[in-house]
Amino acid sequence: MKLSLSQDKRKLFIKTSLRNSCIEFFKQKKDIDITSYLVSINIKWREIILKSSSPIIKSELNNYKQEVSNLFLSKIEKIELKSYDFDIKFI
Repeated sequence: MKLSLSQDKRKLFIKTSLRNSCIEFFKQKKDIDITSYLVSINIKWREIILKSSSPIIKSELNNYKQEVSNLFLSKIEKIELKSYDFDIKFI
């Protein structure tokens, strides 16, 4: 399902997909809702930076970085968004 998205909508979709991937992963893996701990997501050059208000959540996100990244990539591939070379950072 190919979507035609403007640059702003593409950024919004990427941010939302990453946020939802983190939330979904923690609900499945740890049975924890981390929604209230996710503060912001920024895209800077080739980095996607997700800010958390909890050091424990940040640590857990870093521990499961690869799994969260895979889930995120699968969401992007489903809409045939062109591939992005990025690095996800949790702060």
